[in-house]
Amino acid sequence: MLNLRHNNLSGIIPNSIGFLKNLRSLNLYGNKFSGHIPFSMQNCTKLLKIDLANNSFDGNIPTWMGTSLSNLRFLFLGSNKLSGEITSSICQLSSLQILDISDNKLSGIIPKCIDNFTAMATKRYLPQFVWGELEYSFLVRAFLQSASVTTKGSEFQYDTILPLVTNIDLSKSNLSGDIPKEITNLVEPRSLNLSRNHLTGLIPDSIGNMKQMESLDFLLNSISGEIPGSFTSISSLNYLNLSYNDLTGRIPESTQLLGFNESSFIGNKLCGRPLTSHCCKAPGPTHKLEDQDENDDKSEIECVIKPDKSQLDQGIEIVLEKSDKFDSLMATTQQANANGNVEKKE
Repeated sequence: MLNLRHNNLSGIIPNSIGFLKNLRSLNLYGNKFSGHIPFSMQNCTKLLKIDLANNSFDGNIPTWMGTSLSNLRFLFLGSNKLSGEITSSICQLSSLQILDISDNKLSGIIPKCIDNFTAMATKRYLPQFVWGELEYSFLVRAFLQSASVTTKGSEFQYDTILPLVTNIDLSKSNLSGDIPKEITNLVEPRSLNLSRNHLTGLIPDSIGNMKQMESLDFLLNSISGEIPGSFTSISSLNYLNLSYNDLTGRIPESTQLLGFNESSFIGNKLCGRPLTSHCCKAPGPTHKLEDQDENDDKSEIECVIKPDKSQLDQGIEIVLEKSDKFDSLMATTQQANANGNVEKKE
């Protein structure tokens, strides 16, 4: 175990670290290290935990991590200057319980193979926490040092219970594309943070499969469509942030979702509780009636559908165009009739 956390160290990690072949835990959190993550670290095949967060490491996330560090359970690379895409090689870390690569300069999409994190895809029970020859009691002793995990919108320190934590944090990483539906095959994560990216598309309908989820953060993306009704199946959810996306429609009614305040949903085109904007019974834009009581807790009202200015302008153009065509047709008909009358007289 090597713990140099918060020591104001700088420079690069020496290649000689590769000689520490029995190293189980490397903690360099909160220093000023820079440069690439050294290739020689792939020789440390017994590593269970790597914490390089809050430094200035650059370059790509090493592909050799997936092939050489198969025992890795905790990977903290957040708040660095890492770039490039999240390659599919990271999906080979099947024992991973915590993945934090937040606040970097990454690009590309979330790999669809993310459900290969089998440690997060299989429901576990405390008495069965055995990984190879490592029993749970040993793992607790090995990680008495703390780790910082961001969840529920705040940063928390975890000590002896770290082996129980399951978390994915890809926030603020410049990621794009859809939220892969495969991520919902991970039934064990307690926290999923995809906030402050450029994600688009829909929230997967199967999001309700993640029944152990306690914290879900999709803040500041461009996610569209409706909130899936399966959200109501996540009974353990106690932190939710879907604000500032392009979501539309009614917020699913459930005791769980009604427990969140308005800030969890603002910045969208949503209606229904806990928002003050009511939903229309008939399709069309939502408009509050002038005599609607602000304290009225009804989620549906009869709506006055008012076309906006662009719709009115478009309608006027169509009417004028049809009017011009009608006038032209009438003039042609009158001319034809006049010509016919002349021929008869002759």
